Amino acid sequence: MKGTIKTIANIGVIIAVYYFTYYTVLGILRPIPAPGDSWDYHIPISQSIINGSFITLPHVIVLQRYYPGSSEAINSLLLLLHIPLTLSNILAIIVLYFCLYRLSRYFKLQKYFALLYATTFITLNAVVRWQNAVSIDIWIAVFFTLGILLLENPKKSVLYFGKLGFVLGMLIGSKYTAIFYLLIYLIFYSKSLLKYINFKRALAFIIPFSIFGVFWYVRNYFLKGNPFYPLPFLGFKGVLIFSDTVWNQMMHNPLLLLNAAFSEYHLWIFTVIVAFFIVIKHFVNQKNLKLESETRLFLIGIINFFIFFTFPTDTQPWIMVSSFRYSYPVFIPLILGTFMLIARFKKEEWLGYFAIANMLSVLTMTYYPKLILFYFPLSLFIIYVMNKKFSLSKK
Repeated sequence: MKGTIKTIANIGVIIAVYYFTYYTVLGILRPIPAPGDSWDYHIPISQSIINGSFITLPHVIVLQRYYPGSSEAINSLLLLLHIPLTLSNILAIIVLYFCLYRLSRYFKLQKYFALLYATTFITLNAVVRWQNAVSIDIWIAVFFTLGILLLENPKKSVLYFGKLGFVLGMLIGSKYTAIFYLLIYLIFYSKSLLKYINFKRALAFIIPFSIFGVFWYVRNYFLKGNPFYPLPFLGFKGVLIFSDTVWNQMMHNPLLLLNAAFSEYHLWIFTVIVAFFIVIKHFVNQKNLKLESETRLFLIGIINFFIFFTFPTDTQPWIMVSSFRYSYPVFIPLILGTFMLIARFKKEEWLGYFAIANMLSVLTMTYYPKLILFYFPLSLFIIYVMNKKFSLSKK
């Protein structure tokens, strides 16, 4: 079994390297980001950090330029180094890959199964399609993952609280929606964390948390009287930028939304059903509220799933697809919980075949996500035969 998983994991790495190489070359050959959000506010925010105008934001026309910009500061560094911003998300995906691997190892996944989990996530269409874009959602996934990793393993050191302050500061300092993830962290981890806090550790947390996170909200309060500007939130007056939410689209156009979900996550969307089943089973069968690791991850994913339904989208199919980049904090814990569950039942090999089959796509053809219904069973069969032949030749 161990040799089989190693083989499957290596196949996954080869697929990931192929995607990575393809988009890296594409980003170098086409170094100018495509029109849209990249030029409307992501790049201008990065430029404002370089020239210092991010404090006062003079002559702002696009309201989104008031958004917090901690992750855009990473793109500012790339601009200073004259690295094409079409490579910025490739850097983010590399960092995310190692964060996901480290997280899965913390939850005791065997080395190559952990490798397969990390590879599975970064080869999702929801991630791959953004490799040459300029956005910050993959960085949100990085800081969300690091947040879980740190909070799962609290320590008494000042350095630990400094790192936690930086990670959570970068999280809420990158996007308004990340405030919800901070609240989820408080629900699940505040009790275990509070017993380690003293004045020095609290200060070590507050300083980076304020610099990289709270600063943007204070700036907007002084500039516009609304820390969340331009969004109307918690009674503060703002501007309704978005025309609809994921929930409204689910109610009015359920098939279009499900099609978008399928295009981005393929058969991994069924991890939502797995998570619901495990969580309900736990609360029906258990007398106490203590959660096993995978149950806790499933519950975090489910809560984030409901939060995702409050996020903005629109009626156009391509905007619905685009909105699923907000769902990384949903599927990071859900897919990891599924890997842990399968490992507990010692069915890693079959999940491995499933994972590889979901990675396969053809980059140079018109994108038809439903083709997976054809190539999924075919690829399962091919991978199974190849793996058996490889295993026999090794013997």
